[in-house]
This record gives sequence, C-alpha cells and structure tokens, in this order.
Amino acid sequence: MEHWNTQLESLSPERRQAMEFLLTHLPESDLDCYPFSLFLQFVDHALALRQQAPWCQALDEEIFLHYVLFPRVNDEDLSFHRPLFHDALWERIAALPSQEEMVLEVNRWCHEEASYQFQDDRTASPLTVFRNGSGRCGEESAFLVSALRSVGIAARQVYSPRWAHCDDNHAWVEALCNGQWRFLGACEPEPILDRGWFNTAASRAILVHSRLFGVGTSPLHGTLLGRTGAVCWYNQTSRYAHTQAYTFQVLREGLPAAGATVHIQVLNEASFHTIATLTADEQGVARAELGLGDFHVLAQLDGLTAEADCSGPALTLTLERHSQADTGWQDFTMTAPKDAPIHPALLTAGQKADRAAVLTAGTAHREGKLDALDCSAQVPASWRDLIKAARGNSALIASFLAEDDDPRREAILRSLTQKDLRDVTEDVLNDHLSHTPLMPELPQEVYTAWVLCPRIELELLTPWRQTLSQALTPAEQEAYRTNPAALWDALCRRMETRLSRVYAGQITGLVWPPVEAWQAGRCDERSLRILYVALLRTLGVPARLRKLDGMPEFWQDGSFRPLYPQAEGKLELQCQEGQNPLYRQNWSLSLWNGGGWQLLQLSDKGWQEGVRTLSLPAGQYRLTTSVRMPNGNQFASSRVVLVKAGETIASDLRLRSYALEDLLGCQDMPPMSARTLDGREVPDFCRLDGRPSLLFWMEEGNEPTEHVLNELAAGKDALRALPVNLVFLVRSRESLNQRTMAGVLQDWPDIQVLLDDWAFDLETAARHLACDPDRPPLAVVCNGQGQAVYGVSGYHVGSVELLTRIAAHLTGQC
Repeated sequence: MEHWNTQLESLSPERRQAMEFLLTHLPESDLDCYPFSLFLQFVDHALALRQQAPWCQALDEEIFLHYVLFPRVNDEDLSFHRPLFHDALWERIAALPSQEEMVLEVNRWCHEEASYQFQDDRTASPLTVFRNGSGRCGEESAFLVSALRSVGIAARQVYSPRWAHCDDNHAWVEALCNGQWRFLGACEPEPILDRGWFNTAASRAILVHSRLFGVGTSPLHGTLLGRTGAVCWYNQTSRYAHTQAYTFQVLREGLPAAGATVHIQVLNEASFHTIATLTADEQGVARAELGLGDFHVLAQLDGLTAEADCSGPALTLTLERHSQADTGWQDFTMTAPKDAPIHPALLTAGQKADRAAVLTAGTAHREGKLDALDCSAQVPASWRDLIKAARGNSALIASFLAEDDDPRREAILRSLTQKDLRDVTEDVLNDHLSHTPLMPELPQEVYTAWVLCPRIELELLTPWRQTLSQALTPAEQEAYRTNPAALWDALCRRMETRLSRVYAGQITGLVWPPVEAWQAGRCDERSLRILYVALLRTLGVPARLRKLDGMPEFWQDGSFRPLYPQAEGKLELQCQEGQNPLYRQNWSLSLWNGGGWQLLQLSDKGWQEGVRTLSLPAGQYRLTTSVRMPNGNQFASSRVVLVKAGETIASDLRLRSYALEDLLGCQDMPPMSARTLDGREVPDFCRLDGRPSLLFWMEEGNEPTEHVLNELAAGKDALRALPVNLVFLVRSRESLNQRTMAGVLQDWPDIQVLLDDWAFDLETAARHLACDPDRPPLAVVCNGQGQAVYGVSGYHVGSVELLTRIAAHLTGQC
C-alpha cells in the first residue's frame, strides 16, 4: 500500500515495526477500508501497555503482537475502543494478585455492560456491543477479547464452528495466564476459570479452533490445521474433548493426489457445513486430530471430487468426475460424540453464592444503563419502536427523524435491521437520504426496499451514494440504466478480484464496502456483487442480491431479472402426512455449483396440503433430511435430483422414523443437591432409591409450565401406576401456592417437592443435556443409576405422554 509506505517513513522505529507487522498481517480489506491513523492508535495504545503493565512486558514479542496489539478478533467492524475499555477497567484490575483474578474481573465488567441477544450475522464492533448492552456469542467474545487486550492481557476467540450434537455453534474466549491458555464464557462470569456452560458441549465437539491473522511460529498458537486467505487456523480440540488422530488418503487413478483439498464437514441444520479445510501432502495424505464422532469428508482436486462419511480413524477417498446421476434416497446415520468433560470445574456452595451475587449486580447495572438509554417517551408514538430498538444510538435516530418532514427519513430507518439502528452513523443516513434519486414511477415498496435502503448484504453501512454518483460519466449512467448487465461487464474489467489475503470467515467474513472497493480497484467476488448493486441503486435502478443464492438481480420491465438469465425447472416436494418440514431444521436443499454444494436460502413458506413446488435454475440439487435424537445422533437421508429446464421433477421428502429406544441416551448428571420442605438435605436427587425418576424444574405461573402441569393432571393414572419417582424442583415455598401447581400436588401427594439452587441447577442440567435453559420447565428422565436418558425443555403437545412411555420402558412395563 503506497499511502502506508509513505506514512511509515515518518514513524519512530518502534512504531514503524509494529505498523509493518499490521501491514503484512491484516486482511487486504482492512488495509483498503480503514485509515492508517486508526491502526496507529492501536499501536500506540499497545506500546503504552508494554510500558505500563508488567504482565504485558513479560509476553514474548510474537504473542504481544498477535494477541494484544492486533486490532481484529474475527470479522467484527473495527472501532477504536481500547482507551475507553482500559480506563473503565484499570483501577479494577491493576492491584489484583494474579492474572487469573484480572481475567475474571474483566469478564465481570463485560457482564455488567452486555449480555446475550440473538441478532443477525453481521458482527458489530466491540464498541457497539458496549454502547448497546447486548450481542450474540461471537460479538460477546470479541468484546471480551478486546477488553482483555485493552489492559495488556493476551487473549483470543476460540470457536466450535458447528456442534455435532445439536444445531448450533459457539464462540468463547481464551486468555493467556502465566504462559497457559485458560478459557471462559464471554459476559458469563464465573468465580473460576476453565468453566462455562459449554464445558459439556465442548467435550462433544468434532473441532474447536482458533484463528491467527497472518502467520506465526510460537507453539502457543496450537497445531496448525491450514491456511485460507488471510487466516491460519489452529486446532484446540484436544484441550476440550477426547480426540483421535484421523488420516485421510486421497487418490487419483490409484496414485496419491498431492495438493488435494479435504473439507471436514458436520451435519448441522440438516446440511453439511465445512468446519476445517486440510491440504493433502505429497503422499496424498491429510491429517487432523478431531473429536470422537461421525462427520462427512469432501475431497477435491482439478475438478475431480470424492465424498464419504467418516466414522473411524482412517478414510480413503478416490477422486472421480462429479456424477450427474439421480441417486434416489440414501439413508445414513451420524453418531455424535458422547459427553466427557475434561474440565468438570465444580463450584463450592460459597462460589455458587458469589456467582449469583455477581450475576444479580451485573444484571441490575446493565438494565439500569439500558433504561437510561430509552428516550422513546420523548418522541411521537409512531417512532417509539425505532427509538427503543436503537438503544445507545437513539439520540441520533431521533434527531434524524426530527430534521424535517420528508417521509423517506422514516422509510430509510424501517428498511434497516435492529443492529443497523444501533450503529448507523449520521453521515450514512444523510448520504442515502440526500443522494438517492426520487423515482415516482416505481412502486413504493420496490423503491424503498431496493433503491432507498442502504443495506445490500451484511456489509458495514457506509456513505456510498454521493461518491458513486460521481464515479460514472453522464453517458455511462444513461447506458447502464438502460442495460444494467453492461455495468457488470465493466466492473469485471475494472476490478481486481484475485487476491491472496481475503478473510471469508466461517459465517460471514469480511467484505469491502462499495466506495472502498471502487477506490481500491480490488475486492473479492462477494464484495463485487455488493458494489454492483450499490451502483445500480445510485442510478435509481432497483437492485438486490437474490436470497436464494446471492445472484445479483435488477428491476426491468416491471419485475426483477437475474444478471445471468437461467432456464428454470420445477422441483415438487411431497411430505408424508403428519410430518412438519422445517427448513434448516430437518431438511435442506443445495445446488452443485461446480466447486461444491451451495446451500440455498429458502423459507418455510409455500407448503400447501403437504406439497411445495420450487422454481429453480436448471441444475443438480441435493436434498438432505435429518431427524435429530435427544442424544445428538441424527437419522439422515440424502438424494441428488436433476432439475431440467421446462420440466417438473417430483420427490418425496424422506424424514426417517425412529423407535422409542432411539430417543434415549445415557449421560451422567452433574452433581446437584437439594433439600426437602422441612430442610432435610438430599445430596443426589437424580438417584433417590434405585428407581427411575422424572425430574421437573417448574417455573410456576408461566404458560409452558401450566401446560405441563395440566398434562400431568390428565395423565396421572398412567404415570402413578409406574414404579418411578416424580420430583418437582421449585424456587421457593411460595411457588407451591400457585393455583395449578397447588391443585396437582393436592391430588398427587406422591410427588416429592424439593428446593434447590433453582436457576443455577436448571441452567447446569439444561446445558448438560443440550436443552434450552431459557425455556422452562425442564423435564429430565433418569434411570435407576441417576443417569439422564432423556431431557426436554419448554412445552410440546403430548410431552407428558412421551415421558410416561419412556418411564414405562425403563421399568419394563411397556
């Protein structure tokens, strides 16, 4: 970068060395999208910490550069927040006796400032998370890593990109304490390190990895999995789960396929997701240490492919030309790793009490902060939902709305996501308001969504209208309005897209915003599509990226047309009576794009009387279905179908059936104790008298608990006839006064009522069993040895009947 080289010359040797490190390690998009001055601020703050903090002085240079200085954690928006976080934390941690205590205290502060909230996949900056008090797990962990780095503690984000035992993923944090990586859950304070709700889940992972931007040589990074673009991936799995060494032999015509790409894939959300990409050596062999469960492998080289499921330590794949045949349904089963926590990290009674007090105080602080941000009462009623959603950005949003009576002001804001409202800037809003042409000939909803709206994909919102409106000559503008496809051809000639340090990420990755891409003259293919749509919207042409597959589309003659028109056929799906097809829960559809299977973005709409007809570009598609058992295993099926232009192909949607035994697992329950209403201690209520037990964590008065209580009352005769213990775990004696609860207990005196550390035990048990701790009641069936065989949270019609059947099975009375 020429402007970097010019400015580097004026720096002191120490500052220049640090900036040169960033120049060679940052993704190319960062160098194009953020100013030199921003990165120099990160350098100056880190160098000051090197002088201020003894623990930072003690770090090796490489560890300091990668895990303290480095401004990026994952794919978050960058902002300069380090001094703000440092000043809030320094007095709280500087005098603490150990690095471990410092890390715990930083996480307590993070909990005070932010908590989990499900949001879209764009990763907001740590500053946005701080100002708005919430983030998803990837944002919370980037926030904690940034807070730790702000006070000189080396930290990184670790990730299980996809769980094998449930349809989700998770990110958490590791901090370097006295030369050892210690882990913790971001914004989820615990009294000790190496403890989080995910301990059990992580023990069931196929892969846990960390990322390093650029390259490194320190053994503290871990075992190198491989490099893709700007990032090296390091394997951390053996520190969280039992593992074994896997060997993948790739052959082509019987000979080693040196250089073959080997994708390790997990079946999650009913589709295969790549969690690691390996490269075969000169012998055609790739190796990795992974968790003890089933996964899928896709190998590729020179247009040849091979696919197979892997359930053992060695797998041989023979590359062939990709088959275009219709396969019919093929059943397969994916066995999830069993839980075997390497870090049990049990708490004493005192630690539990301390944890509860910290959580209560932190929640009160955070909720008070959010209440203070709410200025919705001061604006017209029609704006209040926008102001509430904007949280820490509410003053800016209110000011923008009140500037004048242009109806497009509110329209712009309503076209944005909740996260956008929380971090959009004044210059972005004004640019899109002032430099978007009025197009009265367009339908209002088309104009608002596909011309006026600043958001195109998951890019950082920037003010691109004014600059792009001046990027083309008047003659070019007129030509491209008439022929939008010609603009794409011109962009492809102008822009360099063959780049080496792109960060594609596991979920979203980094993109060039439109102006930055245009001015740099380079970007990746994804960013090029965003730039194309931005230029068309600047010209007043409605444009978007097709949700199905990301293909650019533009408005022409009253409808959207794809950039590359494709002949279409139809796929008619038929589900069996009583089935409930849910996209990316129990079925998915992927297109073979020549380089792999591309998951299509579909909704659950369109089913009519068990039939759904999809209009699709002609091509080869893979249907995948998955029925996940409570123990994490999946009964799956897949079928490859050919959709031909102008034709309709019909296929059933095969969701496999299962027996009652398939629902059951066998997991040791975490240690928990309770007391009876008269104060007697019950040290292990999961194992009472050698008989099976049904445990219910009941939240009195909430609707799901009411439904479960009503089903228990209706089915009490069948359940009472079985030799099982029925146990209600409640918050307090007052819980028993709730009307429905009191009625069930009066009619069913055999139910044992226990008082436990309700919130703590509910969360511990639910997380342990891959249930949702935020959806009580939680029901757990334990065998006579106190092991959990089944768990379910929330309410599902017929759940008590199923629990009764399981209890009957355990007692041999079914």
